[in-house]
Amino acid sequence: MRRVFQTLAIVAAVVLAAGFFPLHVLEVRESGGAGRIVLLQRVSPGDTFTLSFVHSVEKSEVTDYFRIDDGYRIILYQTAFGSLNAGLPAVVSEGEVLERTGRGFRLSNMRREMPEIRLQVTEAWGGTLAVKGSEVFLPALAGDGPVTISVERVSAWTLLLRTSWA
Repeated sequence: MRRVFQTLAIVAAVVLAAGFFPLHVLEVRESGGAGRIVLLQRVSPGDTFTLSFVHSVEKSEVTDYFRIDDGYRIILYQTAFGSLNAGLPAVVSEGEVLERTGRGFRLSNMRREMPEIRLQVTEAWGGTLAVKGSEVFLPALAGDGPVTISVERVSAWTLLLRTSWA
């Protein structure tokens, strides 16, 4: 009986310790990063996600494409948009490619590191985050207002507990 108890204690200790193992997550916070966490999604290098919204001035859809690099940084690698008017990309940096598509324009071959993404979301302008096969309408999670998207390091326990209610 004592051996069974020791084995169970060892297994419990290992499981408990594994919960403190650090993981990287895509974190979405309301109130521009000062508010509550509304979404956690585990990410790994090479994972991609998109943000789609309606441009507040041009009233055309914009989709930004991001990748998580080997250092767990957010890299903007492409953006698609409907026009070349105010507030939309018009300058192409070295190595980037601007092309006309059937739905507007695409700026690709980008490598812009984003320490965090600050985005104003509203019912009217939208704000859809697509990651790992799921789409989330950010105003439904965070309400109308600023949200911050970043990559953070959390324990496995934090991810497990937050995912169960988020």
